[in-house]
Amino acid sequence: MNPSWKTRFAQQVLGINGGAYWPMHPASQLDYPNRVLLGRGSAPGIEPFCYVSANMGIVVGHGVSVGRGVGLISGNHDPVRLTDYLEGPPLVIGDHCVIEDGCTILPGVELADFCIVTRGSVVTRSCLEPRSILTGNPAKVVGTHDRPAPPIPADARHGYVAAGDFADFARRNLRHQYLGRFAAAFTSPPAEAS
Repeated sequence: MNPSWKTRFAQQVLGINGGAYWPMHPASQLDYPNRVLLGRGSAPGIEPFCYVSANMGIVVGHGVSVGRGVGLISGNHDPVRLTDYLEGPPLVIGDHCVIEDGCTILPGVELADFCIVTRGSVVTRSCLEPRSILTGNPAKVVGTHDRPAPPIPADARHGYVAAGDFADFARRNLRHQYLGRFAAAFTSPPAEAS
C-alpha cells in the first residue's frame, strides 16, 4: 500500500480527505474518519470513487483489499428526521477480506476473515463463515475458497500511523463508542510493565 504522490499531495497539502489517517484517493469521499478503526495494510478509499461513511463506526481488519467505487456505509438515516441517524452496530470487515469493484456494504454488516465479495455485489446481511464468497444483490454465499493470505509484517502501518504508535493514536483520536466490541482494546489502560 504505497500511495501515489498525487494522493499524498491531495491529502496532506490540499486537504482533500485530510482527516483520514490512511491514504485516500482524492476522488473518494469520507465521512467521520475518527470513527474508523483500521488494521495494518488496509486502506479503504485508496482506489477512486469510493464512499466511506463511518457515522456508526467502521472496523476494517488487517490486509483488507477494497476496489474502485466501493461504498462502505455504517448508518441509516432516521426516517422521521433525515438529518439524524439510527443507532446501530459498526460495520465490520474481517482480516484479509477482498471487496471487489462497485460493491456496497450496508450498515451493521459483519464479514468474517478471508471473505470475498464479488464485483458489484450489495451486502445486506452479515456473513460469519470465514473464506466465504459472496455475490449478487442482495449478496448470498455461493461458495468458499482457500486463497492464502499474503503475510503482513508485524510492523506494517495502520495507514500513515506506525504499528507501535497505533494504540496511543487510537486512544487519543478515535471515537470509541462507535467501534463496538473492538473499542475495548483501545480504551483499556495500558498494561503495567513488570
